[in-house]
Parts: sequence; C-alpha cells; structure tokens
Amino acid sequence: AGDSRRPSRSPFRDPPPGPPGRFALSVLATTFALSVLMALAILVNTFAMAVTLHGTPQSRSPLVNWFAIEAGIPFTMAPPRPSNHPFDQVPFLTDDGGVEVFESGACLLYLADKYASSSAEERAAWTPWVVWANSELDGLCFGAVPGDHRVRGESMSKPEVRSVGRLDQILGGREWLVGDGFSVADAAVASYLNYVPIFHRGADLSKTPNTVQYMLRCAERPAFGEAFGAQHQALVVAKCNEWLSAGGGAGASGGGLLGALGLK
Repeated sequence: AGDSRRPSRSPFRDPPPGPPGRFALSVLATTFALSVLMALAILVNTFAMAVTLHGTPQSRSPLVNWFAIEAGIPFTMAPPRPSNHPFDQVPFLTDDGGVEVFESGACLLYLADKYASSSAEERAAWTPWVVWANSELDGLCFGAVPGDHRVRGESMSKPEVRSVGRLDQILGGREWLVGDGFSVADAAVASYLNYVPIFHRGADLSKTPNTVQYMLRCAERPAFGEAFGAQHQALVVAKCNEWLSAGGGAGASGGGLLGALGLK
C-alpha cells in the first residue's frame, strides 16, 4: 500500500480562511516594514557619532561645525590637544577608518564628499569656492600672509580690488554660490566674510551691498548662530544692516549684475 500521509501544507500556497488577499497584504506589509527597518539601520550606521572635531570657538573650527550642523552630520567636540595634527593646530577632524584631516577647508571638503556628495560633478561645483576661500579670501578678510596668521587688516572695504568687486557682481546674480540652496561653498565663503565685522569694527562694506546681503542671509541662519555663538551672530547681523542702511540697500552700488552689464 502506498503512503497515505498528506504532504505538509505551505502557508504561502494554502492561506488560512479569510477575505481574499488579506494574507498576501499582510506579507507585503511585513516585508515593507523590514525593508524600512533595514534602511534606517544603514542610515544610523552611516551617520553614527564617528566624526570628532578638535577645536575651539576662537579658532576656525566653527566653520566646520556650521556645515556639519547644516548637513545634519552628528559630531562630537574634543579638546584642541592632544591630537595628531602635524603642526599641533586646530581644527583637526577624525572619522571612522582611521581618517584624519587637518585644515578647515580640507575638513569641509571631506565632510561634503562623504556625507553630502552624489557625484564628481557636484563636488566640482563647490570645491573651487572652498579652495578660493582658503587661498584668497583669507587674505582679503584678514590680511594674512603665508606662515603668519596674525590679523593685519582687510580689503573687503575696497570694491576697487578686483576680487572684492567681482564677488559683489557674482552675488548680485544669485542667492547662493552653488545651485539653489546653501552648500559647503557658502559655509566656507560666508564664514570668512562674516569674520570681517568681528575683527575689523571700522570696516565699511556699504559699497558692496550684494556681498553684505549675502553675509546677512548666511548669518541669520539658525545653524550659524549655533556654530559661532549668539553674540557673534548678533554683531554680524547688526553690522550688515548698518552697512545696508548706509549704502541705501541693494540699489546703492554700481556693482551687481546690472552694473556689470553697464545697465545701472
């Protein structure tokens, strides 16, 4: 006689009694929930509290703090020393995998590349601005020379200086430096610009209203105040408003996009 035992049933081929489709929907819902949980786990792992920044409020580390806050990158602050910075300075950033980065611009680019970049083309749009801020804007805002970071003076009050006037023209045609929103390029450039009213109380940027309006837009962002401090933020905002009032607002200068085209 043959084996009369019935084969075991698979619940996927023989659903329990109930309205048609209910079991299938239940399986789909469970699968979807598991997928969401897996995605969240990957996201949490990616943004784990791995970034550590050695710095102080009096250094240039707030530049890095600002972008990290804007981009939603968790980080922890550490004392300026000890660290593995080759020149024993700050800021100095570490991350998973033994990553170590020094120089504020390099820290910004690392964070943007790892946490905010989607393509080489995107990186190519913001990288020049970060490099320009460190290489040229630094000197325009502080009068620094290579190897000597002492504040010597500023040139941002002089629109006749080629880069100062050109920056005002560029900012007359756009709200942000790259694309339609705030990026790491703005964190680099606006941080330097907004140090001018802090270190040079007698500076007068009223002749470059587009630059001042850009400085004000950036300084009014909540993350700017969180990174640099409320007092720093308030002073920059007050000074920018003072310069705009003295210059008659955006239309006071012959700069800007219309001025560059000879239409103003």
